[in-house]
Amino acid sequence: MRDFNPQEMANTAWAFATAGHATPALFDAMVAEAARRVRDFTPQNLANTAWAFATADHSASALFDALAVEAASRVRHFNPQDMANTAWAFATAGHAALALFDAIAAKAARRVRDCNPQNLANTAWAFATADHAAPAFFNAMAAEAARRMRHFNPQEMANTAWAFATAGHAAPALFDAMVAEAARRVRDFTPQNLANTAWAFATADHSASALFDALAVEAARRVRDFNLQNLANTAWAFATAGRVAPALFDALAVEAASRVRHSNPQEVANTACAFATAGHAAPALFDAIAAEAASRVRHFNPQEVANTAWAFATAGHAAPALFDAVAAEAARRMRDFNPQDMANTVWAFATAGHAAPAVFNTMAAEAARRVRHFNCQDMATTAWAFAAADALLLESSLFDQRFARRCETLADEFSVVSLYQLHQWRLWYAGERGCSDALPGAALLARCAAAFRASEVTISGLQMQVAEPLVSFWLPVQEEVVIAEGYSLDLVIDCGGSQRIAIEVDGPSHFAGGAKGRYPTGATLLKRRQLEHLGWRLVSVPHWEWDALRHANRSTQHRQRFEYLGSCLGIAAVSLGLAEGAAASHDD
Repeated sequence: MRDFNPQEMANTAWAFATAGHATPALFDAMVAEAARRVRDFTPQNLANTAWAFATADHSASALFDALAVEAASRVRHFNPQDMANTAWAFATAGHAALALFDAIAAKAARRVRDCNPQNLANTAWAFATADHAAPAFFNAMAAEAARRMRHFNPQEMANTAWAFATAGHAAPALFDAMVAEAARRVRDFTPQNLANTAWAFATADHSASALFDALAVEAARRVRDFNLQNLANTAWAFATAGRVAPALFDALAVEAASRVRHSNPQEVANTACAFATAGHAAPALFDAIAAEAASRVRHFNPQEVANTAWAFATAGHAAPALFDAVAAEAARRMRDFNPQDMANTVWAFATAGHAAPAVFNTMAAEAARRVRHFNCQDMATTAWAFAAADALLLESSLFDQRFARRCETLADEFSVVSLYQLHQWRLWYAGERGCSDALPGAALLARCAAAFRASEVTISGLQMQVAEPLVSFWLPVQEEVVIAEGYSLDLVIDCGGSQRIAIEVDGPSHFAGGAKGRYPTGATLLKRRQLEHLGWRLVSVPHWEWDALRHANRSTQHRQRFEYLGSCLGIAAVSLGLAEGAAASHDD
């Protein structure tokens, strides 16, 4: 190798890397010699050598260090392709070179007009991958790329969109220019181009209905050609963008379910989260994920553990074996969870109504130690989860003065949802559990109560169906009664004196598993428990029991509903009969 001149070394490395022919001994021999003589390399030799070692995935820290110093000092002599290839190589190799990237950014920003679309896309990709801020370059590139977007091929478009989204650099004019061009040529996109483009627009939060529609049709048609990461990223993108694409999600679900055994933990967690976020029912996919994740959860990192549990709870998909496996793993590794992962995990167990005392115990101890690092959402989510699970741990000091002070510190940052959750926590902690010595200040608690009372109320068709026969009984029925503690009750019957009956009409959203579910969600159980603690006699009318009373003959249906409600309310049949007779007389 010492007999090779710089051009010959660079060309040899380039040739073996391009051919994909592994020759570690050759590359090892080249490292020391190239690093020693790097000052004799031309800009193209520097760029091609870096590109070759990155492409061959051959570790060579000393060589990259030498190349970085030399290239940074001579970047003014680099042409656009040399700059792009050098930046791409260092980003791909994951080799930090701050001075080099700064030098390339400065020159590239001035020379964007001399760059072809591939140079622009690759340079932007490199800076985004290396996580190196270069606002001047991204601004200059955005303007130039928007002007020449029709000359970009599909991969260059997808890489450019991905780079700007990953870098978090807003470029609305560029994304607008990309929308029409990408939608028009979407059939020329590879599966990875389709997935990356959807991911980029969702991540950048850039509205592009026409593009998402075109991507949905094309992705659904070619979903079998997607790899596992493309499947997960596409589902995530459409869910995050809030795009309704049932045909695409159906196709993704079938394909993902058939390949879940070959998915890595991140792909499993991301796919579950995407379908849960989109609210798209996919029972076969969730069953497949549950079985696979339960057997491999020890290989999931904390975020993947938390996100998987969150997804199943959000989707309302029952998976007891998975939750048991997650519980064991989360309890064992709680110290490795960040505050968001901790909060999401206990929220998932509380929402799913899955008992996991070890999880709540270890989380309480860990959260108490790190409560100052919890943000407002973590605080409210955690508080609500303990309330819903009724998990007061006497040996834990989680809800002490430190918790109260942290709430006060974050008081101005709580969202309406977080205030809502904190109010339910207070009803549990101070009301049900009688622990009022470590509550946040009165002003914050008043805001929580006000937010809870002001929550939007909707009257479902099912609720109106249940109310109708009660009114026909001439019973004193009130709808949507807001009580002092802030809860809104679907129906209330005043039985005279201090006796009142609350009727909750529970549709599918009140049960885990949706329309087929029979076990109440954590939120439903919490409301029932707190109302009973407040002294209400509570009657639940589950949707499936009411639906079973449908009959083609209206008279028969009325009688069946009449008898069902009488049974639920515990009112003597003769009393209801008199009430029905009175109503009939009145109608006459």
